[in-house]
Amino acid sequence: MSASQTVWIAEKPSAARDLVAGMKLAYGTNCTNAKDAGRDGYFVMDNGDIVLPLAGHLLSTARVSEYLSPDMAKLEQERAFDRYKDFLPVLPDRLIAHPRTDEKKGAKRTRGAGKPIGPYVVAKRFLRRGVRVINAGDTDREGQLIVDELLEHFGIDPTGPNVLRVELVSNRAQDIAETLKKPFDRNGDPKWALRGEAARVRQYLDWVWGLNPSMAYQALLRKSSVGVGRVQTPVLNMVEMRRLAIEKFRSVDYFIPVITLRDGTVMRWHKREEAAGTPGFDQEGRIVDEEVAKQIVRAITGGLKGVCVQATAQEHSEKPPLPFSLGALQAEAARQHGMTLDEVTEAAQNLYKSKAISYVGTDCRFLPESMHEDARKVMSQLAKLFPGKAQGAHMEIKGAAFNDSKLDEHFAIVPMGLPSSSANPKEQAVFRTIANRFMAQFYPAYLYRQHSLIGTFGRDEFRATQKQEIRKGWKEVEADAETSGETEGGTGGPGEVRAEIERIRG
Repeated sequence: MSASQTVWIAEKPSAARDLVAGMKLAYGTNCTNAKDAGRDGYFVMDNGDIVLPLAGHLLSTARVSEYLSPDMAKLEQERAFDRYKDFLPVLPDRLIAHPRTDEKKGAKRTRGAGKPIGPYVVAKRFLRRGVRVINAGDTDREGQLIVDELLEHFGIDPTGPNVLRVELVSNRAQDIAETLKKPFDRNGDPKWALRGEAARVRQYLDWVWGLNPSMAYQALLRKSSVGVGRVQTPVLNMVEMRRLAIEKFRSVDYFIPVITLRDGTVMRWHKREEAAGTPGFDQEGRIVDEEVAKQIVRAITGGLKGVCVQATAQEHSEKPPLPFSLGALQAEAARQHGMTLDEVTEAAQNLYKSKAISYVGTDCRFLPESMHEDARKVMSQLAKLFPGKAQGAHMEIKGAAFNDSKLDEHFAIVPMGLPSSSANPKEQAVFRTIANRFMAQFYPAYLYRQHSLIGTFGRDEFRATQKQEIRKGWKEVEADAETSGETEGGTGGPGEVRAEIERIRG
């Protein structure tokens, strides 16, 4: 391989394929080993460039014994808990890294055991000093570190003049091509170098804070399986605190008087001033003595006059909810279709593999502004499955979802095509949820008028709210989406004032 050739680095095979498609549009270059790329583990372009897919981190940190003297390493390997104090804490100047190997998960690790994984072997073949490298990896901190540490491992300075950086936030070939036509950054520019350094600090602290407290607790409890970590320990504490709260929780019945006025307006008891902790009320001010609730009801049905304290009608609007991140999609699709989170994830991954939707593993809920220009193409495809909804879209609307400044290494999950004919019912359901959310971005806001009424009967305050719809807007598309408005109010006609009591267990 000549020094004039260029190695493009992508974080994973799917990203490499997207990059190859973008290079074809931008430069007119074709992949010469497209059929064998999966087997070879890399892509060769007809201009000689190599597109090298990684598999996340290709390096793993060394075991603690490699930081110790032979005598201390033997104590650690023999689990001599009483002697751990002789070498703890372990605070190396720099972490030692080795190639990831094909060792089976759970197998006892020994230095040099296992063979380096395939992507590492391929990377070793092409990454050498003097080679021109273009880092096209994920643009977050971890994505920067994955490439930087690998280059250093092979003796290449990641801040050197031969290492460039391209910022790809979209996996669409057209967007990638537009980015490739622009000047590239230096991989050593502060914007990128600082991201890599931040990830390196996180990696070091994870190792230091994970290893030392873990070994200290192992020595204290005489158990080698004890582990302490930056993430797992506080999460486990949250789970345990929640478990204890549930265990200690004792349900209590409380009572809510509900009255129906002559015009049908339903008002619910809200509070009695300064009643919390007094007889018949708990510390939160709820009525816990049914007889107190009955007294309120008897007084009102017996003719106690009410006073209107406040009556308002305010107009509100709700913009369409943002497109989905993976977590948001899991929650919404599970709610809509009664699926488990794993079922939603599997369906979404299958849709991504068939190019029906964009990349799934994203935390972002925003879209590149350039996607707004191409949205008509996507909408024309969606019209084949959802003709009414797609035709009702106002393509000139450009909502908050289209915002380059809010993007990270991936954008939100949106349709990119249509599901294949072999898509199963769960995949079709998840696609429908994603498509509805995308189409909703091109509908006006939902408008409604919120009526609120506050009244008092003696010392007791009652409240009523009712929503009056003015314009459905995006809810024409996502009628079953969760929203924030309350719907409560009168449904009956004129009549006598009626009162009843609701029993609530909480």
